[in-house]
Amino acid sequence: MKGIIMNTLQIIIPYNYIMNLVNLTWSDLYFAIEQGYLSSEAAIEHAMHVISKEQNPSQDVIDLAWMKKGEYILPYVENLSGLITKDNKISQEKMLYVVLQWVYDNKEHYADPFEVVEFIYDDFDFPEEISPFVRYKPSNQPELDSIEPYGKMYNKWKVYLETQKKRFSDRKKG
Repeated sequence: MKGIIMNTLQIIIPYNYIMNLVNLTWSDLYFAIEQGYLSSEAAIEHAMHVISKEQNPSQDVIDLAWMKKGEYILPYVENLSGLITKDNKISQEKMLYVVLQWVYDNKEHYADPFEVVEFIYDDFDFPEEISPFVRYKPSNQPELDSIEPYGKMYNKWKVYLETQKKRFSDRKKG
């Protein structure tokens, strides 16, 4: 995946939704806010969450928790994430999963969910792991007359989501 991700459809995911899916790190949070998938207020919510869980949170976390809506929070989040390099491959993969799960869970709100998948596929620089449920990608499997093509693609999408859920919800770090 490339370093710059676009959020063409301007999909903003609620903080609580993400927290129920993955173990969110400061690096993940920084990436998601920088790319527009989370609002900056999510950083404040996350700081409050960390304060409720940790006995001695850092001063940056405490300062961030006291920030007001609209204040510039990225320097705090960047500092907390400990970004030494801009290699955020795991955060990108995690956010790809979250965005695709969000669209899947809310597919009835989209006129064409597979068109949304195509935009996400492009935005994340054509990740191979989701190509099986991108419409314009040729499948290497024969079409079966008994299975409607979109049903087959929804199944592939669901398999991807289940695999990523195991990968990211069981992780303690990353």
